Amino acid sequence: MIKEKIIENVGVIYLDRPKQINALNSDTIKKISEILKKWENDDKVKVVLFDSLSDKGFCAGGDLKEIYNEFLINDDCADKDGFFKIEFDLDKYVKNYKKPIISHWYGVTMGGGIGLTINSDFIIIDETVNWAMPETSLGFVPDVGVCKYISSLPQALGQYVGLCGVSLESSDLIKYNLADVYINSKYYEKLVTKLYDLSKNYEGDQIIENLNKEAKKWEVKDSESEIYKNIDKINKYFSHSSLNEIFEDLKDNTDDEFAKKCCDILKERDPFMLTIQFEKYFVCKELSYDESIDLDLRIIQYAINKNSIKEGIRAKIIDKDNNPSWPCRSLDDISIEEVKDLLSIDKTYEER
Repeated sequence: MIKEKIIENVGVIYLDRPKQINALNSDTIKKISEILKKWENDDKVKVVLFDSLSDKGFCAGGDLKEIYNEFLINDDCADKDGFFKIEFDLDKYVKNYKKPIISHWYGVTMGGGIGLTINSDFIIIDETVNWAMPETSLGFVPDVGVCKYISSLPQALGQYVGLCGVSLESSDLIKYNLADVYINSKYYEKLVTKLYDLSKNYEGDQIIENLNKEAKKWEVKDSESEIYKNIDKINKYFSHSSLNEIFEDLKDNTDDEFAKKCCDILKERDPFMLTIQFEKYFVCKELSYDESIDLDLRIIQYAINKNSIKEGIRAKIIDKDNNPSWPCRSLDDISIEEVKDLLSIDKTYEER
């Protein structure tokens, strides 16, 4: 499931669960942590590279079937959030790792795979990348500390991405500083070979600086994404001061295909978790990364206690009926005081 290799002075961690597009489970998380700890004090390893052996992409996120079966519905499991605790601990560890980390995002790059590597010192992407945080469809919200990065996006775009779970493309990731270099996939192996060569003569920041110079030779600069094409509509519908206003504006404009699609997406989500995500966009602007990921765990624990995450995974992944019965049925049922308490805020964004 995880393969490790030292090539020259590069420690390579390959995610290798091709049938699951490298979905992270407890075993893979523990194995990655063990490898990183082993290499942290190994003078042979000057830099770490996260890569994948799957044709379909880097990582589909957390293994939701394992989370559901081994944790959420397992009566013998007392620690229902156990998977998330070890995952979040690894993400914090990666952020503070002593040696440079490089990651290769391509194809399916979602959820926990993003969380594992978003704090890398250098992220390489290509034209195939499909980056998304689709957690609102699963009864919780973008987690693994990624909302800290979503909160760095302009307000309307950050809300659109966080609430709807839409994909970002290569040019979006570069434009909004979520990745470092965009190259054509046919040049990736050449760039990695150059990395191996650089590791023989450089270490630390010098490896990253020199790799960046090499990568720029193959950089792709011109590309229009769906986000780019729809940015005016995103700004129109998602710049409001409350989730209610977003909903009302979308419902009032269903003759616009973009608005109708967004409205249909949001109608399928847990209203309470959508409200949490709307407010969380603003909350995370004021939090450190570690504080943000600690908040994620608190929200996960709430979602477990309320069964929203269990119901979301059941409907989307287990039974695949796409007909979740959320504990909160409508925006009118939401206790704003409960929202404030969960997020540790005194006022909502609209009330400020």
